[in-house]
Amino acid sequence: MWKNRSVLNLLKIKQGEENLVFLLIGYSFFMGGATAVFYTIVVSSFLINFESSFLPYAYIAGGILVYLVGMFIGKLQKMITSEKLGEGMLISLISSIVILLVLYQITGNKWVFFALFIWNRFFVLVNGVTFWAIVGKLFNFQQSKRLSGLINTGEVIASVVAYLSMPLLIKFLNMNFLLIFVVVLLMACSYLIHTIHRNYLSHDLNKVKQTSEIKEHTKPVEKLDKGYYKVIFILAVLPVFGLFYVEYIFFTESRVIFPNKESLASFLAVFFGICSIVEFFIKSFFYNRLLAKYGMRIGIIILPVSLAFSFLLAVVYGLSSGPSAIFFACIVLARFFLSAVRKAISDPVYQILYQPIPAAFRLKIQGRIEGRAKSVGGLLAGVILLILHRLSIVDDVALSIVFLAVTMYWIFTSVRGQGAYKQIVRDKVFIIPEKPVYKVAEPQIAEEHPADYEEVLELTSSSNGSDRYRAAYNLGRSNRFMSYKYLIPLLQDKDPHVREVAIVASGELKREELWPYLFEQLDQDRFYTMASQALVKSGTPLLKQIERSFASRSEGKLFQIKLLEIVKGIGGSEGIRFLRKNIANPNRYIKEKVTSSLRDLGYKATVLEQTYFLQEFDDYVASYVWVLAAQADLFNDYEEDSQLMIVLEKEKELIMLKAFTVLEVLYGSKFNVIVLLDGDQQEDVRDYLIEIADLMLPEDVKNKLLPFLESTTLHEMLNRYQEIFPQNQLTVEERLKDIVNKDYTRISRWTKSIAMLELKHYSSESVTPLLVSNALSSSKVVSETAFYILRIVNPKRFSALFKIIHQKKDDFHKAIMEPLDWLSSEEDLLISKLRRLRGMEQLGVLSNENLQRILLHSTYFNVEMDDVTDLRKFTNDREVSLIVTYGKLVFSGQNHVVSGDIWDITEHRKRGIVMIPNAMADSEFYIVETYILRDLSVEMQRKTAVVA
Repeated sequence: MWKNRSVLNLLKIKQGEENLVFLLIGYSFFMGGATAVFYTIVVSSFLINFESSFLPYAYIAGGILVYLVGMFIGKLQKMITSEKLGEGMLISLISSIVILLVLYQITGNKWVFFALFIWNRFFVLVNGVTFWAIVGKLFNFQQSKRLSGLINTGEVIASVVAYLSMPLLIKFLNMNFLLIFVVVLLMACSYLIHTIHRNYLSHDLNKVKQTSEIKEHTKPVEKLDKGYYKVIFILAVLPVFGLFYVEYIFFTESRVIFPNKESLASFLAVFFGICSIVEFFIKSFFYNRLLAKYGMRIGIIILPVSLAFSFLLAVVYGLSSGPSAIFFACIVLARFFLSAVRKAISDPVYQILYQPIPAAFRLKIQGRIEGRAKSVGGLLAGVILLILHRLSIVDDVALSIVFLAVTMYWIFTSVRGQGAYKQIVRDKVFIIPEKPVYKVAEPQIAEEHPADYEEVLELTSSSNGSDRYRAAYNLGRSNRFMSYKYLIPLLQDKDPHVREVAIVASGELKREELWPYLFEQLDQDRFYTMASQALVKSGTPLLKQIERSFASRSEGKLFQIKLLEIVKGIGGSEGIRFLRKNIANPNRYIKEKVTSSLRDLGYKATVLEQTYFLQEFDDYVASYVWVLAAQADLFNDYEEDSQLMIVLEKEKELIMLKAFTVLEVLYGSKFNVIVLLDGDQQEDVRDYLIEIADLMLPEDVKNKLLPFLESTTLHEMLNRYQEIFPQNQLTVEERLKDIVNKDYTRISRWTKSIAMLELKHYSSESVTPLLVSNALSSSKVVSETAFYILRIVNPKRFSALFKIIHQKKDDFHKAIMEPLDWLSSEEDLLISKLRRLRGMEQLGVLSNENLQRILLHSTYFNVEMDDVTDLRKFTNDREVSLIVTYGKLVFSGQNHVVSGDIWDITEHRKRGIVMIPNAMADSEFYIVETYILRDLSVEMQRKTAVVA
């Protein structure tokens, strides 16, 4: 029954977690039972054998003991693994209880119960080092938040059973005999913890983790905030101090009302049983809702506020009528808060405070808090109570007044703790690698520059390209007013190298008269990057010209996007103003470019703009959920590593990057860490984003983001989004058609084409209309794929369409259709070539558009093994590179170029290597102009040829 999937879903246990979770619940159950029985028997025995004045001494002794044990454990952590340490501590706890019991049986000395009362503190320490250390290691932050409450229900249920059965048990069994039962329960815990260690924690992995933590410790960005540590230390001390202080008043009053051991034990058992029942209901029905709605804010402050309320009532009633039944009821209420509210809400929420601490320090700090801070709390309570006794301030009302003052300080510290937590989360730093950006290299001339300006002007009309190159170079550095006139013909020079240096020179002169000629270069792929960088140098004065060009070229969306890139480069308040005017541009590509440019310039949306950007965020999330629904519908028919599922996953990544770009514009740069979500830091990044979302986002935005951040499976995420963005379940054929019909601005042409390929499996009548409409697309990739599938499923319609296109002299589609008459394999399609290009390590990070740029601006070769190909006419007098997607080529001098290599042909040709390779295997390769690779920063990732 418990392994039933529906039950596991109800318990929020995900696939693969069930065995570990049930082992931990079992451990929690036995430890909870042992703790409850031990606490009830030992406390009642202590109170009967000793006066309440002994309690402060016991608290002091317990605090010192736990502190010393904590220090000893800290030293052991450096010497042995945490698994061995946890098991050793459990064995030590069992052995010590057995020894004390044997000692009591032999001597009958009541001081054994004094020792056992102190030793009760050791239970908490052992549980922290064993149980919660395992949870911290095996579960990430989100798993801990989701499963900690469930795992801890084992302890709560055992406590309820143990406490409520105690009055009945002590009627038939000797109370001291029940301590043997505690030992049995602890032995069961020892077995379970050993099983968990053996099956889920490898010593080798632990050593690797410790090594990685040491390395993390050496990173300069991973620093421990001492101010934050001080705050969480105090917030750990105060609950323990409050527990012992209130417990003293509670025990004093209880001992008066219940004078014998059995009645006192029965009262304590029933009281703590009721506390455990309430704790169970809080954890089961309120904790997750409370945390989801209010985060840690309410969780940290709820306990001191509750205590302040109960002690305020106690002081009022105590001062008005002295210690009475009502006064005792207020103290019982306070003790109830310290049991139920502390364990159900405050303690789990307190664990969240550890999350902003760097991973390298987290376990160490947690151990220090458990071993030192909590011992200080008990020690402090004992010392203060002892001092008050010495000052004869022993009246429970007076003690209540003192504690009421403490709760005021506690509330103040809790508020500070919230602020410190928010601040450290906001200030957390992630190192985001900068993407390499191509910068125009300054032209260099080896020869001495002509000093005479007139000589430079003569060189501008020389028939020698190198002369014109030198002329353009020098004109860019001259201070003559009319120099720009002589650059104009050089900006139209047929020699690309001359034109390049003329563009750079125009940027140096910053003359308005040159702007129209630089704008012309933006339409040419080779000169676009150089021209953009040259125009940026003109700065703010250029923006008016850009504004005019932007308006006059309303149909040229690609040109407008290039202009926006220049505006971003200019930046400043004027650049931002221009971008803001185009926030609501009707073209989605332009809107996205405007948003990303504003983000890059550090702009934050105004109140009036927020409505628009929030709608954009909703649209992106809706598109993301649509892709989720598509994946869910195709899940059973397509493997995870199939091309269709891969491209849909890529679509999700791209959509969410755009959504987070909007969040950056709305709420600041904290959301830029989304780019690290698939890297080595993904767990830390996900936890960080969840906390940032909780701190910074409005409720409706947070609710749309958290399913993405918190879900671990596709179906879970889709189910969580279903209420916000409902999706229809479609058949596979309907979903494929849905993908093909999706708006171009919402999904890439590549993804549409991959989905279109799958339509070949369906009837001609069903898919022909869709294929025909897409065959006439302006996208070469989409059109080619549609024609190819149409030729397979409906050859007659393909032939008829070819005749129509021929008659209408549609050269674009005619050029696509003609090769399909002999094309026999989809591996020759553009989308297949793009897939193989993306498979290369150096090109895998490029966008679909940039991959298409390489593909459509290169010369393609597909040769068979042993073929010899003369590449000289494709490589001479050009700066080109060779991209090999598969196969192996051997050039002269035994220079091997193999699959995955990007080879600078120009560089190797200068070394005398003949460009006539022999194919040692079936090979596919491209010859592409090197400037494209420079523009895309691919040259930084080039592999050099391997010399045999």
